Amino acid sequence: MVDNLYPAPSAPVRLPEVMAVEGDEKMTVADVYLLAVHEPYRSPQHPVPINATVVHARTLLHPDLPQPDGGRIYRCLTEFPGRTHGCVVPLSTLTYELAGGALWPQVAQWQSVIEALVALTQAGGCDATPLGLKSPAEALLTNGPNTEVTVVDPFGERTKLGPRDRQREIAQLERSIREFVEGGPYWPGDALVAPPTLPTRMPYQPAGG
Repeated sequence: MVDNLYPAPSAPVRLPEVMAVEGDEKMTVADVYLLAVHEPYRSPQHPVPINATVVHARTLLHPDLPQPDGGRIYRCLTEFPGRTHGCVVPLSTLTYELAGGALWPQVAQWQSVIEALVALTQAGGCDATPLGLKSPAEALLTNGPNTEVTVVDPFGERTKLGPRDRQREIAQLERSIREFVEGGPYWPGDALVAPPTLPTRMPYQPAGG
């Protein structure tokens, strides 16, 4: 399971539930959240190393992130099939959707975006939920929807975890976010840029297997 470590919401901004993207006939599901698993860092505010962060999708439009790369990831987060209001999308799910990562070069240099995103959250430039993911939750969420991991307990007993367990972790995060936003939605940051209008449709090709 995951340890959720919540920051206090600051200057919450009311966001529309859906918004239209200029130049595209599709509607965008605005209240989507990105879960990025990243290199761990330590913070005096948290008792465990932080190895994952959840932010509102609109934080990808922050000017301190590489643009238009952040905006293109925002479009993937909010426009791909199956997105729903309040859903949490792991970065690994995006990689799966982008043909197992083969289509990332057409979208963004995601490593640079995530590095800047983590720095932004550490500086307090947006609302974020820092997480100390325990193993095997980290392994499940670092990899795609078809991930299977084997856990060995101290007595040598083996347990195989798979897609249902991964989705259970995501559902737990979604419940936690619903509780969090009862006090006001995530603040995505200030002076956000407009999402790019090109390409008119983001590439989408789930990886096989």
